Amino acid sequence: MELRQRLAEKLQAYFNREIPVEEMKAFVHEHASEIEAMPENVKKHFSDWLNVVMQRKTQEAQDVRESADMTATLADMWKQAKQQGMLEGMEKAISLGGLATQAPPVPSILSTSPASTECSEPWTNLIERFHDDNPGQTEKTRVSYRITFTQFQEIVGNKALNLLTKQDIKAYADWLKNKPSLRGGTLGHGTIVRHLGEVKFFLKWCVQSGLIEDKGFADVKARAKTQKEKLTRQEEVRRAFTNDELKQIFNSPLFSGYHSEHFKSRPGHQTKRLTDFWFISVLALTGARIGEISDVPAKLYDLEGIPCLDLRQTGTKTGNSPRLIPILPELRKIGFLHYVQKQAQAGLGLMQSRRGEVIKPESWSKRINRYLEDIGLTDKSLVAYSFRHTFRQALRTSDLNMEIINKIFGHETDSVGAGYGSNLSRGEAQAFLDKVKYPIFLDHLADKDGVFLK
Repeated sequence: MELRQRLAEKLQAYFNREIPVEEMKAFVHEHASEIEAMPENVKKHFSDWLNVVMQRKTQEAQDVRESADMTATLADMWKQAKQQGMLEGMEKAISLGGLATQAPPVPSILSTSPASTECSEPWTNLIERFHDDNPGQTEKTRVSYRITFTQFQEIVGNKALNLLTKQDIKAYADWLKNKPSLRGGTLGHGTIVRHLGEVKFFLKWCVQSGLIEDKGFADVKARAKTQKEKLTRQEEVRRAFTNDELKQIFNSPLFSGYHSEHFKSRPGHQTKRLTDFWFISVLALTGARIGEISDVPAKLYDLEGIPCLDLRQTGTKTGNSPRLIPILPELRKIGFLHYVQKQAQAGLGLMQSRRGEVIKPESWSKRINRYLEDIGLTDKSLVAYSFRHTFRQALRTSDLNMEIINKIFGHETDSVGAGYGSNLSRGEAQAFLDKVKYPIFLDHLADKDGVFLK
């Protein structure tokens, strides 16, 4: 028998004094989560029904002071139920409801309404459908969701989707708050927000797909930032390079003469430009992300005579905005066009070594960070990503239209401006070339006749 019908019959029997209060309370406790998961309109019918009971009891108790006092208490309890939650208030109302000698008939809608259309499958059964409806997710994103869903299942179990409550989400948020971090202490605010956000986004998809009703899942928030987290801004964690630091980089052994391929940070007489030279140069002079550069092919796009780094496919794969980045004069002067041509002729990707070695983005990041430390840039806030911050500063001071900046610098795929870069016009590309100037001169790296590529 459907739960709402059984609950209605139990309430009717209780008000008719056919069952004791203990049996009524036991039934409510046994089915607490199922009652809480009922559609709001059904719970409202129970609320309206109990209000009718109280109104009738008030009429009956007008001449009996004691009963009137108890009825007033019952009314307060039901008001409290609306404020504190269906189950808690119902229990209190039931415990006082023994005064009523006769309840009105159960509203017909309770016995004739159709069964809930909410999905009663285990919530984990919906994960694959969720991913299918979000085909733009990268492998890294899916791995993050896999970790999140495993954690969430450990906390709430594999219960039916329609039985998930706001309290379940809060329990997960509290668990994240106290979870130890591999780096010591507990998880940082950003990590907690990401994991909790993934659960809430999944449930939002469930609501939008008509699988469950919205139970206010989005109301659950991650813990507030600690005082230390409030004082630590992202710009302080990963800052841009100063002009002196840029000069230190572009005059370091990798750019001026290194000992050997294995000892790139030691001064020496080797001048052949390694893949590391080109990776850092492209990173610095395009503002592209490490993951984008490591995957891009050795082929530039010709935008009516202006060569551009083509991230229209790479951006899609990495979850970033697909776009074109015109090649700045500084990058052309150091022989980049010649380098691209050589890589293409050898059948290699843009950042593949001559041995055909493919280095993953994470490895490139560590490799560049290690090089920065080796040449004396030991500030923890200076990392490979700092090149992108530096390029953004150059764009901001260039007097370029913000729309052009958005098109070239790129956004996450779900943010404003995503996808603009694939529609870059020649005039916009030319404005970029005319106005954007790198903070330091790189004339000493000029490649005359491709001598560094031989």
